[in-house]
Amino acid sequence: MKSPTKLAQRLLKDDEDGLEELRIHEFADDEAAHDDDQTEELYAEFATDFETARTELSKKFGEPKRIGTEEDEAIPLNGVLHFAVWEIDGKLLYVAASHEDREVPILLMIGTSYAD
Repeated sequence: MKSPTKLAQRLLKDDEDGLEELRIHEFADDEAAHDDDQTEELYAEFATDFETARTELSKKFGEPKRIGTEEDEAIPLNGVLHFAVWEIDGKLLYVAASHEDREVPILLMIGTSYAD
């Protein structure tokens, strides 16, 4: 997994919204994508990686403004499994694990957008 803190600092400096991957799992084929046991194991791994990223970012930026296990208006991802959002100097920083559908990769992403 890439460093959440380093990516967050770079994204927060940018003038535009940003989105970067921390980790991605692409399934080898359709059979692997439909293996429920493997998918559940991957969800557990991604949940652990999400918590690691959230903890690291919380040490740097304080506790998140909100956390959850469903979609959030600040996060441009579908199939969100876990998320945390911080508000920093007028920008929203977020980390999220998502899996939109069986045939698409499982993602752990970090991003920024402007607060409303």
